[in-house]
Amino acid sequence: MSELSASEFQEIARFFVVESMRIGKRSDGSPESVVIRYNTADPSCIDFTLKVEEECWKAGAHTLLRPINFGRERIKLSKKPETSLREIEPLLLRIAEAEDVDIYIGEYDDPNFSAGLADKWKLAAPARQKYREVMDERKVRWAYVGWPIPSAAAGYGIDATEFRRVFFSSIRQSFSKDLMRLIGYYGTALEGKDQVRILAPDGTDLSFRIKGRPVLLDDPVVSPEDVARGDVGLNIPCGEVFVAPLETTANGTIVFENVAVPGFGKISNLRLRFVEGKVADVTAHEGADRLNKFLDANTGDKDRIGELGIGCNPGAEYTGGSIIVDEKIYGTIHLAVGNNTGSYHGVNKASSHLDMIKSMKQGELYVDGKLVMKNGAPAE
Repeated sequence: MSELSASEFQEIARFFVVESMRIGKRSDGSPESVVIRYNTADPSCIDFTLKVEEECWKAGAHTLLRPINFGRERIKLSKKPETSLREIEPLLLRIAEAEDVDIYIGEYDDPNFSAGLADKWKLAAPARQKYREVMDERKVRWAYVGWPIPSAAAGYGIDATEFRRVFFSSIRQSFSKDLMRLIGYYGTALEGKDQVRILAPDGTDLSFRIKGRPVLLDDPVVSPEDVARGDVGLNIPCGEVFVAPLETTANGTIVFENVAVPGFGKISNLRLRFVEGKVADVTAHEGADRLNKFLDANTGDKDRIGELGIGCNPGAEYTGGSIIVDEKIYGTIHLAVGNNTGSYHGVNKASSHLDMIKSMKQGELYVDGKLVMKNGAPAE
């Protein structure tokens, strides 16, 4: 079964608004303001967005719909003068200063939308970082609800029907007992620990520390306890355990089989060497220049380690670039470089956060010297 049924469609929208995000009233009893950004490239994505908005209305919240299309984003980059791209857009800043909940529903309908326009994308990087910082400071609750946009499938090199099957399978598994069991295992394995080491036969040997950093469980609910800790974000599909490493402690090498860099393309067999937390060397079988261009097009701590994540969703499979699915794949880990403030509880400030997925089918993860993962499965 691939497509969501009508009842699943409605129930996921209801659960997302009422149970996951707990949208409704502020602490003073006034209605919350919810901004819903959504991709217009697929009718089913629009339909789901409208269902979510209706559930927000039922909960008493105010809403603002913001349609997004990355083909249009490309046109904007090509037509706007450089002075305008550098500026913080006043309306977007006002929204960031006023909203209580920020929701994005969709995908990159054009995964390579910034190809040939990296210089212009870079001009807007400080503004992108500013919006993020404002929302982090205000602890705006946020959610990224992935949706299988057909044109995204073409960009990732996967059949559109298969893309929808994988996507909806991972959404269904977001609410499963198996997912919660895996999250519980890896959460316990990391909680209160310090030294992490990743080993694999491909030459991967990377170590870093996580002492003092909260271990975060990506389940389908942003609870009041989560909000009190500052854990204000949610992904659907969900299913990972993640933590922000101490940013200057990563040393060694890690190899990623395939990396999709949003807006810049794919990289095969990417090898990164870290020195004191920062990317010191980049090589690849193909596409290393795409990572370098991405890093050059962003600002801040864009090339410093920001996250370790462990995939726990049994329904997720490799899509070729949809990070919201790929980073949840059971049997994988992922590292990110770049921003990790806000719900990550790190100190990197950057205009980007790049996740890179690594299969652990032939690998080991050690925590304080104890084997936690072996060949992609719990070691116990």
